[in-house]
Amino acid sequence: MKTKSLFITIAVLMLACQSKKDIDQTNDNFDTTIMDLSLAEALPACSPPPVHTTVKFVPPVIKDNAMEETATTGSTKSTLFKNKKIIKDGNMSIKVKNIELAKKRMDVIVKTFNAYYENESFINNDEQLSYDLKIRVPSKQFESFLLESEKGDGEIIQKNINARDVTEDYVDGETRLNSKRVFRNRYNELLNKAGKVDDILAIEENIRALQEEIESQEGHLKFLDDQVMYSTLEINLFTEKEITKTPQVEESFFQRFKSSVSNGWNLFVNAILWCITQWTWIVLFLVFVVWVRWYLKRRNK
Repeated sequence: MKTKSLFITIAVLMLACQSKKDIDQTNDNFDTTIMDLSLAEALPACSPPPVHTTVKFVPPVIKDNAMEETATTGSTKSTLFKNKKIIKDGNMSIKVKNIELAKKRMDVIVKTFNAYYENESFINNDEQLSYDLKIRVPSKQFESFLLESEKGDGEIIQKNINARDVTEDYVDGETRLNSKRVFRNRYNELLNKAGKVDDILAIEENIRALQEEIESQEGHLKFLDDQVMYSTLEINLFTEKEITKTPQVEESFFQRFKSSVSNGWNLFVNAILWCITQWTWIVLFLVFVVWVRWYLKRRNK
């Protein structure tokens, strides 16, 4: 009976110790959790820094054909048919009676149509007086300017007018320009993400090459816009000079005889002077003749 009571008492004590141990462990875990939360609230700035990922740079391949097929949309095709880009130019030669009046009249026409002289030159030679004029005319007023220039007292000797459609070239240029701008933006995005020096230098080199191509394409489009907006007309105004011919008078017999005597005397004087210039050879010839005669005489003796 006593032994049974002793076992029961030992079991109760073991259960009591185990319960206390579990309670102490729970309290320790709770205290640790509270301490971690307190430290997190007290030190919010000590959070670990974000991991910076490096982007491996691979230059994209830019193909003109692919860019054109991608960038050519319905609006571009509509522009191709609706907004035509036509370059008009020509040249004309006009013969006038009074060159100064014709030039003043041309100055008035240029001012009236808001045109301007790109080049102006004046030529005065033995046969004619002429003005070579290179005029830039607003394309919308080109036909009217041409008709007004043909009026007047002058005679049109030569006329040539050309019209070139550069719409396709202009649209292709815009398509290439837009595509290159898109790729430049992509390179800029890659530049912001690149982390290696080699990648940064490679991207910057591609951006520089693209920027040069973009500026060249923009210059070409501006040139086409200028040629379309202002037409070019070259005009040559000229007048021929009156050349007076002096009639040939037939000489009389006495004049011809006098000329013949004079020419003969001149020939004789020239022959004498030529002989004088050859005096060295004459002296050598005389010395040779004297030596030959002396040699022959001596031989005979």
